[in-house]
Amino acid sequence: MKLLLAPLVLIMLTTGCSAPTNPPTGGTPAGSEIASPEATPTVLPVAKFELKTQSGAKIEFELPTPVTEPALAKLEAYRKKTGGKPVTYVVADVDNRNGTEVVNMSQINAFDREGREYTFSAVRQAIEMWKPTYRNDFEYKAPDGRVLDHATGSALNDEGSELYNANLNDAGVAGRAKIILASTDVDLPTEFTRVSVQPSKEGSGEDAIPVQG
Repeated sequence: MKLLLAPLVLIMLTTGCSAPTNPPTGGTPAGSEIASPEATPTVLPVAKFELKTQSGAKIEFELPTPVTEPALAKLEAYRKKTGGKPVTYVVADVDNRNGTEVVNMSQINAFDREGREYTFSAVRQAIEMWKPTYRNDFEYKAPDGRVLDHATGSALNDEGSELYNANLNDAGVAGRAKIILASTDVDLPTEFTRVSVQPSKEGSGEDAIPVQG
């Protein structure tokens, strides 16, 4: 009996008392995560921007463009006449002499640090908001609430239509033009993290960068 027990004891010792496995060194423990630092957005100061589009056009603009810009004189004069709400402008100089597609500057989208979007669209939309509306009693109502007689309202309405038609321009292939956009956001930040330009209605946005020097 003693001779038979000895092998059994040996087997139990070899199978039940294996050495503990050492944990791996140099790795990350299972279930834990390494926190990656939050990306800091690139800051683009309010300034002059430029873009060379994929179709070869060169676009330059100041964001925002001061209302003292001569190209805005007629627009601002009309807005004040009708009592329309102020807007923020962008006057884009579009040089499409080396371009292969028409550029109409359908939209500019600027983003701040918090991700808020500021949209600039064709100034024609602002003109439509500034035009007096016709009433059934042969009078017009101005955006600021004033009731205008037929002659005054009709004249302002016609002036608005002329301004609207004057801003239907675009920069055709081999051409050059100034295109005006406007935004109802009048309190812009002092810096942006991205400025995206949509050169045409059919295209997608392309990023503009601050003009150097």
